[in-house]
Order: sequence, then C-alpha cells, then structure tokens
Amino acid sequence: MRKNLKASIAASVAILAALALQSCQTPTGTWTNGLVFDRVIVVVLENTDYSVAVNEPYIKSLTEQGALLTNFHGNTHPSYGNYLSMVAGKFFWTFFDRQRNLNSRTIADLLEEKNLTWKNYAEEYPGNCFLGSKSGKYARKHVPFLSFTGVQNDPKRCANVVNSSEFMKDFEAKTLPNYSFYSPDLEDDGHNTTITYAAEWLKNFLTPLLADPEFMKRTLIEITFDESKSYLHNHIATVLLGGMIEPGAKDGARYNHYHVLRTIEENFGTGTLGRKDEKSAPIMGVWNAGARETIEATTGIKVSTPNVNSSTEASD
Repeated sequence: MRKNLKASIAASVAILAALALQSCQTPTGTWTNGLVFDRVIVVVLENTDYSVAVNEPYIKSLTEQGALLTNFHGNTHPSYGNYLSMVAGKFFWTFFDRQRNLNSRTIADLLEEKNLTWKNYAEEYPGNCFLGSKSGKYARKHVPFLSFTGVQNDPKRCANVVNSSEFMKDFEAKTLPNYSFYSPDLEDDGHNTTITYAAEWLKNFLTPLLADPEFMKRTLIEITFDESKSYLHNHIATVLLGGMIEPGAKDGARYNHYHVLRTIEENFGTGTLGRKDEKSAPIMGVWNAGARETIEATTGIKVSTPNVNSSTEASD
C-alpha cells in the first residue's frame, strides 16, 4: 500500500511538472496561459471545522458545482502560520499572531521571475503599505505578503497589496492577475462572526464570477479555511471551482496548504521554493475530461476519472 501511494505521488508530480514546462508561455495580451488555468483566486475563510463547513447550505452547493477535498488539513494553529505557509511553502515559528517581518521568498518571487502577475486584495486595508497589525476590521495577519521584507521594502511590489475595492474593477476590466489572494475582513471571513455570515458574504462575492462562463473557463478558485476551530485536529473544507474542475468530484487524498501551492507552481511552470511545497504532490483527483485529456496527450499517462459518488460527510 505504501509503495503504491509513493508511486502515485511520484507520478502526479512528474505529470504536472512535465506539462507545466511545456505549456507555460511568455505573456501575450492581458493574461498568460497556464497548464489548465490562467488565473487562480485563493479565498481564505476562518476557523471552521470540516463537518460544520460542508453542512452549511451555500458551501455545500459549491461542492456540487466544483470539487471537494475531503481530507484537507490546515498546517498549524493558530491562524497566522497557515497564511504564511500558503505563500511561502514552509512553517514559520510565530508567537500566537504577533506579526513577523521575514526575509524569505514566496510564490510572488516565483511568479515575477516568469513575468507572471500577482496581487493580494484585502478588505478594509488602509493602503500605502500599511504595516500596522490592525485597522478596524482589517488584520494584517490575514494578508500574508505584508509579512515579507522583500515586499515591504519595495514600493512597486508593496503596491500589489491593495484594498479589495480594486478586485471588481480588475475583474470587469479583465485585468485580474495570474495569482490573486483575497483576504476578507474579520467579519466577512467568519473570524468575528459565524460560518453562516461568512457563507452569505461568499455567495455575494462569488455570484458575478460564477455567472461569467468565459471567465470561469480558465479560472481556478480555491475556497479554503486557515484552520479548524478545534485544536484537537485541523480538518478543514477546501473547495475548487473552475472550468477545468469535475463538478461534484470528491478527492479523499490527504492534502494541506502546501499541496495547493505546489499545484499552482506546477500549473504556471514556476518551479518550487524548495521547501515543503517541493515535497508535496500536486492535487490530482479533481480535473475534468478536458484537463485529463491534456495530461494524457502530453505525457501518455492515464489520469483516473474523479470520484463523484462519495459523500461529503466525514468526521473531524
């Protein structure tokens, strides 16, 4: 069993690595082509156990439109370390949520080296590279790129951290970057409210995006949580949406935030940060027929059809 699992992981890495190298192109026009998606939007909600999230009606409806990763886990407790690991591919020691200024590379560095674009959209963000820990409903700990000195000390790069009001402007102008990290405020992400409140916000946020089939055709949206509410485990819900995703797919492989980062790296052919991301396999059990055909045509390796029959129910 263990040998088969290792072989499967190795095959997954080889497949996407080969494809990414062949499909990543020099930027032309507004967006750059990736392997199976041209844009990714990462949206992070807060502190909710898997069983609670998947039984919230709107989030449950999203699992029918997209794919649910049923065995997904946060990397640590409390919140802050998870956000850092999502973009930097490693664990950083933190004293609760005290902010750190880290001299470390992130996915932003990899993207820029490939002439790819990124932004961190943050609700209630004061702007001007504000490095204070809080301002109203805004919390820097949920805006990971501001913890890295390579962004803090470069005005041009820090200008990629923007108020969330810019998101819909960019969407309507068709200028969303290749990589978007969206940080809701402390109410909209459920931190100071409830999963019901967060889901209602999420519905309002996603509706115009999901209603645009041309946009969704080459856009991957990840809806995830930073960590579970319980400290006895870290089982969280993660949903993937997009034109390359098999609707209703349920992938039961054990994943965490590093696997998502690795999937993004492989899609854009950026290489890895050489940390936990490098040791994590890309997500595989979610792609639809078109994406699978691309993989098979390029590598000759058959990718299994996603499981669409399993339940969302799972214990925490």
